[in-house]
Amino acid sequence: MRLAIWLLLLGFLIYSENSLRTAGEERLKPLVNGINPPDLSIGISKEKLINFYEIAGQEGRETYANILMRYDLLYPLSYGLFFAYTISLLVRNFRKRLLSILIFLPLISMLSDFVENAGFILLAYEYPNFDDQLFQIARTAQILKWSMAFASVATIIVLLIANGIRLAMRSKS
Repeated sequence: MRLAIWLLLLGFLIYSENSLRTAGEERLKPLVNGINPPDLSIGISKEKLINFYEIAGQEGRETYANILMRYDLLYPLSYGLFFAYTISLLVRNFRKRLLSILIFLPLISMLSDFVENAGFILLAYEYPNFDDQLFQIARTAQILKWSMAFASVATIIVLLIANGIRLAMRSKS
C-alpha cells in the first residue's frame, strides 16, 4: 500500500512538472524571448523582475500570472506531498520523533511556493506600479522555497544512505 501511494505521488509529480513546463514553454517563452520566469530564480532582484515584466509586456504578464494560477498550483502540491511522504517513509525506520519534524521541510517549501506565486501574480497585475513590500515578501518566500526544497532533497539522500547502512548492518548480524 505504501508503495502504491508513493508511486501515485511520483506520477502526480511527473505529470504536474511536465504540464507546467509544457504550458510555460508553449505560452510564455515566445512572449519573453526565452527568458526564464522569475519563479525559477533563487532570490530574484527587483531589477530582473522589472526587466522580465517590461519584456513580457501586458500580454506576457497576464500569461505569466495565468500560468502561475492554473498550472503552478499543481507543482508545489505534488513535490511537497511527494517529498513529505518519502521522508515519512524513510524516517519510520528510525523510530525517533525528532526526525519526524523533517517532514515539514517540503511542506514549508510548498507553502512558500504558494506565497511566492501569489506575490508575483499580484506584482504582474499591478505593474508598472511596484509594491516594494510585496516584492520583498515574494522574494523571501522564493528564497525559503528553494532552501527548503534543497534541504528536502538532501534529507532524502541522507536518509536513504542511513537506511542503506542500517540494512547492511542488520544483514551482517
